[in-house]
Amino acid sequence: MEDSSDAKFSKKLTELARYPKYRGAIFQIEADEKGLALVDGKESSLKIYLMIDPESDQILETRFFTYGGPVFTALADLLCEKLQKQHVDTLVQIKTEDLEKELRDDPATPAFPENAPEKASFAALLLKLHDAYPEKKIVALATRETMERIKYRTQSAEGRAEADKEWDALTDDERLAKIGECLHINVRSTLQNDGGDLEVLGIKDKTRVQVRFQGACAGCGSAMGGTLFYIEDELQNKVYYNLTVEPEDPLANYPGGIPLEGVDPAPQAPVQQ
Repeated sequence: MEDSSDAKFSKKLTELARYPKYRGAIFQIEADEKGLALVDGKESSLKIYLMIDPESDQILETRFFTYGGPVFTALADLLCEKLQKQHVDTLVQIKTEDLEKELRDDPATPAFPENAPEKASFAALLLKLHDAYPEKKIVALATRETMERIKYRTQSAEGRAEADKEWDALTDDERLAKIGECLHINVRSTLQNDGGDLEVLGIKDKTRVQVRFQGACAGCGSAMGGTLFYIEDELQNKVYYNLTVEPEDPLANYPGGIPLEGVDPAPQAPVQQ
């Protein structure tokens, strides 16, 4: 027996809505790592993601997500399939009416009601994605250039040799200034948003950066794990590839003779008779 909720939709649409191939998401970090532009846009309950080569303007990957029911799901899945390897201008060449016709079981019967609100929203979203691309392309090309420069300076023998020469020519004060600037731009605001912060205490042997975690970061387990690795990665990529980050020993400045909670006191030497 046919499900009455599917009666107003074509079988082809219903089947595609039940088993879409392109449902999902694409994240900015994925695009940055690949040197690609990520264009995403939302209209009503439908969001579409496009990953585009900023040099050729070719769409390389597509995904969508929606809570909007079978019409949005089927239209978006069909669109994502059609956009594979296509130029970004295809977005304004594809018509919602043509997609709807492809979803029909027979040419004379619409795949979904002609007054469905999804039609206007879908058309508006295609235009929105196309209009958003030029700005995203500029950002992607700049990011690609930055990533290539980082790769050269951190992974190639020639780049490392250049970085070593430049770093050796600096004084410790100049090195600390570069480190502090990088942390201020790329790290500090993230820590402060979570109620934490950090202080650079100094640098040893040109490469060992001494830091003190403050606020919520002080004594936080993640500060000694993921946060520490994140800080080190930022400094290695954006300042000098051979830097390591060493957090201050929390007991380094603790007054002697005062018992610490949870720490057994050191055994006393026996008194000589």
